[in-house]
Amino acid sequence: MGAQANAAPVIIKKKKVVGGGGHHGGAWKVAYADFVTAMMAFFMLMWLLNATTEQQRKGIADYFSPTIPINRVSGGGNGAFGGESIFSETTLPQTGTGGTDTRISPK
Repeated sequence: MGAQANAAPVIIKKKKVVGGGGHHGGAWKVAYADFVTAMMAFFMLMWLLNATTEQQRKGIADYFSPTIPINRVSGGGNGAFGGESIFSETTLPQTGTGGTDTRISPK
């Protein structure tokens, strides 16, 4: 059996097989770590609110409040409370929270 004279040559193509899908970057890990950290902080806040008394929460809030005044002149005048702080001695008894003296609010 002889070879045919007009036979086409045999071409063999080798394909590289890439396994595993390759490297897709790690940006999702940073976003996931930020999300998990935020969730941990949220649940710690919820736990603290449930596990502490009102006096303890006030102490925690005072710890994180700034002690150095930002401006020498405090605002006042025509603000939301008419120039009064919500923590002043006359405002707190009217709202029913945190007053030091028992007073009847004038009507």
